[in-house]
Amino acid sequence: MSTSRFTTDDAAWVRFGDAGVYIGNVLHEKNSTSMGAGFACFLPGAAMTWTPSYDEVIVVRSGEFTVDSQDGSTTAGPGELVWVRASVPVTFRAGRETTWIAFATYPIWDSTPESKAQAQALQPVDGPPAD
Repeated sequence: MSTSRFTTDDAAWVRFGDAGVYIGNVLHEKNSTSMGAGFACFLPGAAMTWTPSYDEVIVVRSGEFTVDSQDGSTTAGPGELVWVRASVPVTFRAGRETTWIAFATYPIWDSTPESKAQAQALQPVDGPPAD
């Protein structure tokens, strides 16, 4: 099939430590050879420091989302997009309310050796917290 549709119910969910960050992968090594994609839920004020070894596009679905880097901060709201370039340490953080994002990565974010090493902080969960 040339197209596929995914919802948060299709995602394989993990939690980033105790930070209040939930990541739901829908495109990953098991079903894609070229790119990664999914959803994430950040509880109010939740933050996640990470060094991506891939390029990432983040679309804010609800709430306010900020990406801090050595170059400063970029904040986006619903319907806005943030591009994060590979190899730059960043902190992803939510504003004062629960924030939902969708993301796409190239290559698949959890397929790189650097990401696999950082992924020790990820714990499988049944899904994000209920709203």
